[in-house]
Amino acid sequence: MRIDEQPLPYYKRNRLIWRWSYRDIEDGCRPVHGVALSMDRAPPSLSNAVAKKSEPRTPLRRERDPLDVMLDDIATVVGAFRRFKTWLDTPDPLKPPKPAPEQQTAPPFDIQEIPGAMRGELMPVSAKLMERWFAGELNFSPTDPDEKAEIDQNGKPYAASMYDTTTIKLDWLLNYQSAKDRYDDLLTSRIRTPNAVNALRTILRRYKLPFFTLDAWRMCGNSLPTLHQQFQFQLANVGSSLGQKIGALLEADAHNKGVPTDLTGALGSFDIYAAIAFATFNETGTEAYVSGIYVYIKDNYTFSSEPDSVSQYLGHWSAKGVIVVPYNGMASYLNKQSLYFSYPVAKGNPAAKGNVYYPVHNSDFRDWAIKHQRGGDFIIYSDYRYVPISPPIRVLL
Repeated sequence: MRIDEQPLPYYKRNRLIWRWSYRDIEDGCRPVHGVALSMDRAPPSLSNAVAKKSEPRTPLRRERDPLDVMLDDIATVVGAFRRFKTWLDTPDPLKPPKPAPEQQTAPPFDIQEIPGAMRGELMPVSAKLMERWFAGELNFSPTDPDEKAEIDQNGKPYAASMYDTTTIKLDWLLNYQSAKDRYDDLLTSRIRTPNAVNALRTILRRYKLPFFTLDAWRMCGNSLPTLHQQFQFQLANVGSSLGQKIGALLEADAHNKGVPTDLTGALGSFDIYAAIAFATFNETGTEAYVSGIYVYIKDNYTFSSEPDSVSQYLGHWSAKGVIVVPYNGMASYLNKQSLYFSYPVAKGNPAAKGNVYYPVHNSDFRDWAIKHQRGGDFIIYSDYRYVPISPPIRVLL
């Protein structure tokens, strides 16, 4: 048996204990040749508007002359008799040979089917965000500095349509313990660190007035992106991306590592931010007291890859969900070219829909974007939460 035809071990998600479940060679998957992840499906419409179809007009009914009706009936009978006589005089046609049985092939799996598979893996928010990316106009930042500055491929600021401020809710986010722990750490300790106070000092010196009360939300015109740009002073990082989690799984003997969640698929590694809400200045304007802050998350939804490196592996996907083929992921994590595990793999009969799993990388989404001139990287803001601070943070100006 060729090396690229041997059974392969893999990991699958165990939903009962929310851990990766290892399947060894005896229960392994097999490489499938001659098929690849499809990118042929047309992109979704940019507009949700549905064209209204015009209703067919009903013609006015007109009474026919009885003589016309009789002549039409006679013509109908004569025509039917002629067709019947022609059928009797026509010899039986030769029976065509039976077609050869078609060779069974794997049903195609298009990259745009991944959101549906995500929903099957209990990742509905991840699916919604990915569908938004597919439906967007072509938008990406050529470099990391451009991405940080939110500059697109044409050297212009991101369009307003490239900001999502409604999908991610803090209530949903804080249901995940990893995010809740970092949120609590931000509020209990990180907003009072020397670095945080120094950042507050830099911001508040711009508004150094006696007896002044700063209302950041009103000053920013009720705009969260503007608030972030002008009054954000501290953050706490949460988690890691789907690719990073897979890499961590494969880097060590990690059979007991938790599986990626909807939070992982939706946001990956992201930051929880703190921004000034209210601050009051003393009678000389030399001290300020921050009595309230806004807390929110901001994240870039993108499929960028580091230059001259192997694109991040995101698992093997099919209509039935995701599995991880170890050596493929390890090659990506160690920045080495995969040998033969970049093939699709089958669990069971490959001719059955969903039994073939296709390797997916960040670069596949970039290839799709180039092919269709669609796919919009965008900025995610969650809703924000006001948190009163007691005692207030004292800042010497």
